[in-house]
Amino acid sequence: MHIFFSVGEPSGDQHAAPLIRALRRRGDVRVSGFGGPEMERAGCSLLYPLTGLAVMGIFQVIPLIRQFFRLVRQADEYFARHKPDVVVLIDFPGFNWHVARAAKKHGIPVVYYLPPQMWAWAGWRIHKMRRLVDLVLSGLPFETDWYARKGMPVLYVGHPFFDEVAEHPLDESFCREWKAGSGPTIAVLPGSRTQEVKGCWPIFQRAIKQLSQRFPHARFLVANYRESQRDFCRRELAAARLDALPITFFVGRTPEVVSLADC
Repeated sequence: MHIFFSVGEPSGDQHAAPLIRALRRRGDVRVSGFGGPEMERAGCSLLYPLTGLAVMGIFQVIPLIRQFFRLVRQADEYFARHKPDVVVLIDFPGFNWHVARAAKKHGIPVVYYLPPQMWAWAGWRIHKMRRLVDLVLSGLPFETDWYARKGMPVLYVGHPFFDEVAEHPLDESFCREWKAGSGPTIAVLPGSRTQEVKGCWPIFQRAIKQLSQRFPHARFLVANYRESQRDFCRRELAAARLDALPITFFVGRTPEVVSLADC
């Protein structure tokens, strides 16, 4: 069996990798597609490292449009030559709609694993989802119900975060060290895309300041995806003269930070 993945975000790369390993354990499965380093380590033959282009917002997308369309043409040609048995999309809808359209043109079934959060921002796009996607695999119970009510074939499969924690047990010594404290612990999760972090962090800073004033014993643990993103957040904090707030930054500790959090 040949499965083609299209994954455009670092978080999607992390979610796709365990799925690829699980599929390959079940039998003779060949995996190819667009994605990132975690997928490649799991056994995916990458046509292009798409997660390196993860962006948000029209002004960030415009300079990359030609490259995105070149990749869509590459996928189209690949589908014509190799005819994968199924195409699996993970989030990244702006690009993945085009990949889905190319797959359908060649009669290849399309599965959307962890679909875009249409229930929050684009419910009207359900018509496009029904036209281009054969099955949604949802990680959230209420999202599953939403898609079912809209007439979209959907299965609830649970969120891969819990599988990742099960495969990589929490660092108990880290958790014991940071569990101590009399006040509430608040996890701050700025995201995995650099553009996302840059857009959201100033708002997070203001929220942390207000919460700290209302709850002076609270502490804030920030889970960054990359060291460069952590450094950006620290610089912004210092520039806003908010570096005295009870904030601690971590890289690669998202499961532990979530586990420690009261909120």
